[in-house]
Amino acid sequence: MVSSVSQVTGAFSSPAARNPAVAMMRAAYSELGYHVDYLNCEVSSLRLAEAVAGARAMGWLGFSVGAPHKLAVVPHLDGLAESAAMIGSATCAARRGDALIGENTEGWAVLESIEEFMEPEGARSVIFGAGAAARAVAVELARAGVRQITVVNRSTARAARLAALLNKIDGLGVDIVDWRDSYRIPPMTDIVVNATPVGASKEGEATLNIDMDSLRPRMLITDMVVTPQETQLLKEASALGCPVIDGAEVLVNQGVLAIRLWTNADADADLMREALMPALARLSR
Repeated sequence: MVSSVSQVTGAFSSPAARNPAVAMMRAAYSELGYHVDYLNCEVSSLRLAEAVAGARAMGWLGFSVGAPHKLAVVPHLDGLAESAAMIGSATCAARRGDALIGENTEGWAVLESIEEFMEPEGARSVIFGAGAAARAVAVELARAGVRQITVVNRSTARAARLAALLNKIDGLGVDIVDWRDSYRIPPMTDIVVNATPVGASKEGEATLNIDMDSLRPRMLITDMVVTPQETQLLKEASALGCPVIDGAEVLVNQGVLAIRLWTNADADADLMREALMPALARLSR
């Protein structure tokens, strides 16, 4: 007898209206032939504990965690995976038996995108920003064996906190740069990641305060900004012959990772990206 009970996953954030992931997640489940739904839920900070308890009570497979809950959700979970514990926040919760375990897929998704172009072990990287996204990316790159991470940020205190975390990892060199003037990317850099919101406008005209002449074709440029897809940084990097990774690619990889954590299945990333595009176009208007 076929069960009529749906399995459920979803996302908790506020505001939830700008979450473009619903179509891509549902398309992935449909292609896999899974009777699983994905619900985009508006959850205020005051209701987060109740939302987690509700998902637990209803047997959800898991849920994604968006702003502003990535830190606040941690006490309501039953534990954190190794990298999430190091990062100190969760972007996804997955059911393991009766427990909900927090994972952080943000840096993991960037790492998987990078690995499609190059092996990060031994690479030199520059990360713009020192907030939650930068922290997630830096930890995953460090765990993947990069040799050098330079954190470029306007708040040296925040950059120093991230550096203190990274300095606990053997074999990793860490520098911080006080980002007051236009920054020249060192010529031997292999990986550049924008983990700031700079460039996230309808026109995408705002760009990082860097010397674009310091970009080299050997550098892999990643911009975590989702809309617009082609930020000014990516436009200029592409024109110089740099391989680039856009924020949509990172978002798709986060979805692929979430589905893998929830169902142990590998979703079709190309199909998910195709389903994501109309939602991103609406957000860009």
